[in-house]
Amino acid sequence: MNLFLLMRVVHILLAAIWFGAAVAMMFFVIPAIKDAKQAGGAVMAGVMSRKYPAIMQSIAGTTILTGFYLYWRFTGGFDPVLSASMGGRVFGTGAVSGILALIIGATLVAGSMKKAAAAMAKAGSMPDGPEKAALVASVAPLQARAEMFGRIVIVLMVIAIVTMSIGHYV
Repeated sequence: MNLFLLMRVVHILLAAIWFGAAVAMMFFVIPAIKDAKQAGGAVMAGVMSRKYPAIMQSIAGTTILTGFYLYWRFTGGFDPVLSASMGGRVFGTGAVSGILALIIGATLVAGSMKKAAAAMAKAGSMPDGPEKAALVASVAPLQARAEMFGRIVIVLMVIAIVTMSIGHYV
């Protein structure tokens, strides 16, 4: 298998894993954690202890890097004429969407999840009272922020997937 085909296979497989994990997290795991209330903190701590954000960022980053190679190859070394072609612009739109998805996911979604998990872990070791209640209450806005930006990440990923799917045919 030549380098181009290997990079294309790796790019598509990692993008599929990234997208599937993001959808599973946003539509299944986070809602289940919210439904579990305080017990959800233990689940979130478990997800975080398994390095979910770091693994997802690695997968996303490798997807972006292989995409750069594919775009470089498609445009003949970033030739401005080929980059300005309809295919170049469509692939470029997908690339920008993927990069934004990585940035938002790695900073806003993962950051909010880490803060929420830390607050729930701390609350778990505290005695019942107003301080614990306030700490638990501080988690809801963090979860809402992670969900909102997580949905934006998913929309950006859909844009990337669609544009990558049609880039050779426009």
